[in-house]
Amino acid sequence: MYAFEKLPQLVDKRGDLVHNGWYGKRKNGVNSITTRVWHHSLTKLSAGGSKIESFADFHVRTNGWPEIAYHLIIDPKHVMDGKATIYYCVDISKKSYHVGNSNTIGLGICVIGDYRTDKLSEATIDSIMDLHRALIADGIGRYDKAHNEMPGYSWKACCIFDYNKAFKDILNDMLPNPKNPESVPGLYTIQEGDTFWSIALKDGKEGITVEDLITANPDVKPSELKVGQTIKFGTAKNSYTRAPETPNKLQSDYQYPLPSGVLKKGTRGDSVSQLQKALTAVNFYPNKNAKNQGVDGIFGSDTENALRRFQMMYVPYQVDGVYGPNTKEKLQAVLKSKGY
Repeated sequence: MYAFEKLPQLVDKRGDLVHNGWYGKRKNGVNSITTRVWHHSLTKLSAGGSKIESFADFHVRTNGWPEIAYHLIIDPKHVMDGKATIYYCVDISKKSYHVGNSNTIGLGICVIGDYRTDKLSEATIDSIMDLHRALIADGIGRYDKAHNEMPGYSWKACCIFDYNKAFKDILNDMLPNPKNPESVPGLYTIQEGDTFWSIALKDGKEGITVEDLITANPDVKPSELKVGQTIKFGTAKNSYTRAPETPNKLQSDYQYPLPSGVLKKGTRGDSVSQLQKALTAVNFYPNKNAKNQGVDGIFGSDTENALRRFQMMYVPYQVDGVYGPNTKEKLQAVLKSKGY
């Protein structure tokens, strides 16, 4: 047993989180690891989705990866004997998807939080130090690097905190790393494990969204990206996203106009029919075998199920079966990406 596995604040979650298959072994097992790669989750500590179960769900159901991305996750929101819990999520002998073409040599360590605004607690720093010391004692890795110090990721806002200060037992205010991320490149070369969702979404400091990438790369199938493939990235900005000076398009101008407000189980009327028609257009049928494929103006169990399936794919941190502003925004984007 490794020293890091004996840490009293470590909880073994291997095999317990949602998965769709398993990562393969590194070519030379643990001996392949040269670099301990430090991430932060870029999700605020106050957010409901800042937990390992949500990360696993997003990585597996949205990114299409076999398991959660990180081998080890430090959770500031759960403290054990004064130290943040460390979750052991993926066996370190496996090559998980967290740092592209460096996956084979990289050990993925993630500290939950968005340290552009959140601050590291002493309990979190203590666990960072304990884990770092144990990994060194185990001979796992020779170097420590932030995600944005790895090849091809200098534009990442990850990780902003200066982990070297934690290693040196400095427990005063943890200032952001003075080296700011570089500009997002105009073109980007796909690395191992990359998806539109993993390279855009919360990482796009310049406002590049998944919908921008889909619109700017019409000949690229998001589900069939290939390592070494080049896509428009920085130049994709505002390809879909409305620029500030562009006036809003009226819902009536769309082929499938979407209702405003909140719709949930038990609601009836034209607004529900609009939602059902839009879901059907993007292949999330309320009831494919029913008359009109379930478009009946009644928000029942079938419509709730269809909406949940859509949310699991496109709004993974809000899978509640309720139609609201976030779901509307994503549904509108998916409709546009399909030419509606």
